[in-house]
Amino acid sequence: MHRPLTWIGKAACATLALAFAALVHATVDEAHDFTMQAAAPFVEQGFIVREDYWNGEVKSGQKLAITHQLFKGNEYAFWLGTSQEEVTLDMKVFDEKNQPVQIKATADKFFMSVRVNPPKTGTYKIVFELSSKKEPALLWALAYGYR
Repeated sequence: MHRPLTWIGKAACATLALAFAALVHATVDEAHDFTMQAAAPFVEQGFIVREDYWNGEVKSGQKLAITHQLFKGNEYAFWLGTSQEEVTLDMKVFDEKNQPVQIKATADKFFMSVRVNPPKTGTYKIVFELSSKKEPALLWALAYGYR
């Protein structure tokens, strides 16, 4: 037999929905937190972290690309982070002829970084992918800095 929810039941459902929504937002924020952990050693080396960043949710195994203007004479670092476990991260930077331009890539459990010295000023593509055998959708954040 189906009984209508009492006000206590409705309040409990609303509280649960808000808690779930907060958990989802916290996870996106945690992806950014891991991205900033990846940036920490670069800051010690003189990199300036830009406040703007990209984030979202992506299907496991789907490649994403962000285009960004880079200037010759600057060294850049891009940091990709996720808050989900057992995720494989991949990120590369390409010039307008689709040639890779990165110097060094390093990875950790929740983040990875790529360093770039652009050979000339122009628009570059940062291509990245997150893959998981467990999760169909993955949360990510991508930030960058320069020196």
